Amino acid sequence: MAKASAPTANKRIMNAVKQDAPEIIGYVEPWIASPGDTVDVKVRTPHTCVIQNSLDAREPDIISPNAHQVSSTVRRYQYQLVRLIQGLDHPKAAPLRKEVIADVPVGTYERGRPQRAQPGSYAVVDSWGGEFVVSAGGGLTAKVFVQPWLPRAGHPQTLLSTLNVEKKTGIEVLIQENGCLALYVGTGRDVEVVQSSVELRQWRWAEVSVDVRGKDVELSVRHLNRLLEKAPGPARVQKKLKVDAVLHSPGSPLLLGAGFVGISPDAKSSGPSNFLNGRLDSPELLASKDSGESKTLVHFDFSVNIPTDNITDVSGNARHGRLVNAPSRAVKGHDWDGSEPDWTKAKFGYGAIHFHEDDLDDAAWETDFQLTIPSGVLSGAYAVEAWDPENPKLRDSITFFVRPGRLSKSPGVEKKTRGSLPDVAIVLSTFTYLAYANEHMYDEAKRTFMEVPGGATISESEDFYRMVRRSDLGLSMYDEHRDGSGSVFSSSKRPILNVRPGYVMWAFNRPREFSADLLAIGFLEEKLGRANYDVVTDHDLHLSGVEALSGYKCVLTGCHPEYPSLESLNAYSAYAREGGSIMFLGGNGFYWVSVTDPKRPHRLEVRRGDQGCRSFGLPAGETIHSLNGQQGALWRSRGRPAQSLFGVGSAACGTGPGVPYAPTAAALKPEFSWLWHKIPPHDRSLIGVEGFGGGASGDEIDRLDFDLGTPSNAVLLASSLRHSDKFGLFNEESMFPMVGTLGPECDRVRSDMVFYETAAGGYVFSVGSINWYSSLAYDGYRNNCAQLTENVLRRFLASGGRKRGSRL
Repeated sequence: MAKASAPTANKRIMNAVKQDAPEIIGYVEPWIASPGDTVDVKVRTPHTCVIQNSLDAREPDIISPNAHQVSSTVRRYQYQLVRLIQGLDHPKAAPLRKEVIADVPVGTYERGRPQRAQPGSYAVVDSWGGEFVVSAGGGLTAKVFVQPWLPRAGHPQTLLSTLNVEKKTGIEVLIQENGCLALYVGTGRDVEVVQSSVELRQWRWAEVSVDVRGKDVELSVRHLNRLLEKAPGPARVQKKLKVDAVLHSPGSPLLLGAGFVGISPDAKSSGPSNFLNGRLDSPELLASKDSGESKTLVHFDFSVNIPTDNITDVSGNARHGRLVNAPSRAVKGHDWDGSEPDWTKAKFGYGAIHFHEDDLDDAAWETDFQLTIPSGVLSGAYAVEAWDPENPKLRDSITFFVRPGRLSKSPGVEKKTRGSLPDVAIVLSTFTYLAYANEHMYDEAKRTFMEVPGGATISESEDFYRMVRRSDLGLSMYDEHRDGSGSVFSSSKRPILNVRPGYVMWAFNRPREFSADLLAIGFLEEKLGRANYDVVTDHDLHLSGVEALSGYKCVLTGCHPEYPSLESLNAYSAYAREGGSIMFLGGNGFYWVSVTDPKRPHRLEVRRGDQGCRSFGLPAGETIHSLNGQQGALWRSRGRPAQSLFGVGSAACGTGPGVPYAPTAAALKPEFSWLWHKIPPHDRSLIGVEGFGGGASGDEIDRLDFDLGTPSNAVLLASSLRHSDKFGLFNEESMFPMVGTLGPECDRVRSDMVFYETAAGGYVFSVGSINWYSSLAYDGYRNNCAQLTENVLRRFLASGGRKRGSRL
């Protein structure tokens, strides 16, 4: 999509979005559960309130904070548990289909309430030694290196704070709205402000020091040089307070990257606020006695315990702290010199943490109620449907997933199975769902605004408006933070508004990711029957390895399995080595390296390299994942291209209508007669002519490439027709300047349908297109794309395959 000269579309969209629209949304924890587990359901409902001098009912979390609320009522809602089967409401789709779980009665929650997430990352240290400052009768020195990324953020930004506004004690070091440093000091009577004209430079490091003793205050800054760039000289500001500073009060924590200050120095906020957009390195607090002797209270080395949410005090006092809302670690600090770009090997240079005002790891909503998943339920995609009984159109399908009982990781949960293992499983791409969660690539005001050849038209809907409206629900891995740095984390501990059964993606005007994968579940339900397939997730493959797949004769992928971890990719490879068969029925698959921590599976991390189809790049030296130290970037760059296992790999993308496939002469040979079962001869010339996004080859598309590892015995069954100039080649596909790379002029812009037999006796079938499921489901699964898919599936099942426990 080409960037507009002015954000006119943004303005029109924002005018169309009803900021006070009533809505029900929510999320379930854990996002992926096992039969027998109890899950927490967290719901946000409209909270009607009457505003003075207004007859309008509005919602208090989005009205002006200065408005006067005179009365309010909460709204009750009803809920039920359902298994999702087919969620697309379209005249050419199969009927909407779900299964109500009768073992969980329909419930009513009487005390619905508005809930709002609080983005913003920071560190908190509950006990930092402040009592020693008081007992020593001396002063306090604070030191920290800071690198602002958005010096003029439109609000104050706290570097370090021990300030207790209620008791008017402690200090806070901050960048004011004008970009200049300032200091708040509590005296017990009030909070005095030490102003300065020292302006910190964007993206440049500075060392900030503060000394407070009695009435004497000194704020000093040392700007660090960047190679030969000329830096400002050191600066110092001194001031006498009206009365002696009171440097600590019991129970006052130390905060880094935020404070508890409201809109003025003596106003308390309801929670942490004034979040920093930038990096801190080596914060340190020292107490000084009247004798002149000093003692280190805390000294944090952020290069220690990088994979955790803990910050480590290396002073010897063990006054450790914790991080909130997952700021970025494994980033370059004030002393990085480029000599070692891998934080796991570096001896210095990675002692910084990057805080953002829009980080969100946990929305931390209150739990409305709990549900216990019946022990005998099928694996699958589930939803807690919540609705207003007075207005049934006001509802949400709060989506989560239930794994097969045999894969339960919950202690104390009996691992029940429903008889023998079915022959088929589909792997839902939960890592991809997280990567795209609540994405903002429609926003023309941001650098991550989606740009593709030929442009795209935004498809507006209530789902789209809700994503625009709920800016508090965190970023996707396609978004930049407000300060311009890339978002490397995503979390399931929040409502994910584009993981909904009927979601239509705004740029493609068709289902994508989860809603498209649900079309495949509808297909399996219709062709195989209710209990004859299992649903597993990327998370299951990551946590359980090949055990998550062993025993199935055939495994299907989702439409967009873009973000495998090493563990999940290895699970596919090990399954194929056992003789299992794989149907890769999507596109842009197995592309980016992703990681998660088994102790925090709600959080996904992706560190993109300097090639690949991406909306932003990361700075040099920051492509090593912080959660486990693995190299980021493309799997192709790691020597694991998708072609080597699946036969095809990512090649191109576009938002234009898809095109059909044309069979090759090889596909029409007698040995492939099974491929055309029930497809009449007149319907074999083109496969997937129609679909919800045009033809079956569209969106992001993959092709075979023997140079990148497509097995030599792979058979090319079909290739897509030539795409329009709304499709272009991925940048890693070109060794020279990007000329001749659009669809009409580049034969590498195509989908390939590939089949091969593995050395272990299984098979791999790949189609290389995200659009495939949108064509498969068209006209209620009555089309040659669906029939061909069914033919391949039944052929793979009839061929035998290896059961769990077999080894070559």
